Amino acid sequence: MKTTDPNSNKNPEVISKRSLSFSNDDSVEITISPNGGACFGVVRAIKLGQQAADKGKDSNSPVFSFGAIVHNPKTIRELEAQGVKTVEDQTEVTGGTVILRSHGVKQEIEKDFKTRGVQVVDATCPLVKKPQKIAASLGNKGYYLVLVGDSNHPEVKGVVSYFAKENYLVTYKIEDLEKIPADVSKVGIVAQTTIEVKVLDKIVEACRKRFSEVAVYNTICDATSIRQEEAEILAKGADVLVVVGGKNSSNTNKLVKICKQYQPDTYLIEEMNELNLQWFLGKRKIGVTGGASTPQDYVDDVGQKIADLLNVAHRTPTLNS
Repeated sequence: MKTTDPNSNKNPEVISKRSLSFSNDDSVEITISPNGGACFGVVRAIKLGQQAADKGKDSNSPVFSFGAIVHNPKTIRELEAQGVKTVEDQTEVTGGTVILRSHGVKQEIEKDFKTRGVQVVDATCPLVKKPQKIAASLGNKGYYLVLVGDSNHPEVKGVVSYFAKENYLVTYKIEDLEKIPADVSKVGIVAQTTIEVKVLDKIVEACRKRFSEVAVYNTICDATSIRQEEAEILAKGADVLVVVGGKNSSNTNKLVKICKQYQPDTYLIEEMNELNLQWFLGKRKIGVTGGASTPQDYVDDVGQKIADLLNVAHRTPTLNS
């Protein structure tokens, strides 16, 4: 698969594959991150959503998803086509079944559904349940909670609701630690499951310098860490990189941020039709990865689509002139 001119019609066929490295020759390669795509929590949530949709059809009963079940528009559309209605206001759920999104919900919202007799399908990722339980425990033990994450993210809002106290701070910036009252001596640190490891480490280091007791719980999920590590490796060797995932997805945007540090020509797409042939012409090492909310087969399809675009371009005389 060796060539000296990526726009020559003598080029061999371009293929895509899952790997963590590029070859050292001058061939045109499309390499997909081995673990790029949906994590087990997302796969589980989608499966529960599909099962709920099937039962709703059989019983002619409405099925709702409280918030986007996962942060991937394609998946949401597919579930909506099966009768699952996504809502953001809990009062819109008047009966039937409600699916709790993979990112979790506030404790009081889940209790409200159950009190009203709504059938609850809990699609919360088990790894999101972990920081919820830790936050509740830290509250009972009198710790000041430092939650490293984005205060606007649904997962974070859910975790905070389990803490059930006012003495907490949600941040990913070291300077915000100055907001913690001077009389606080012990803090418990919990992380949003999709936050960058480096961000958590910096917050932990700063807290240890200031507080006499610091309890650290690294609740970043392994799937997030692995995808971030693989994205960094690919970005360092790629001439261009494509990240596939929802533009409202925290973990996907973290991947984009990491990749751009090493390869500025990094593009985020949600849909296949967003691919632009011009991104790839003249490039030899093309990397592809996917956020943890994006089905793996869709990430593979994007890799294949890029290959198809290049193979057609290499055979088109007007593009080879």
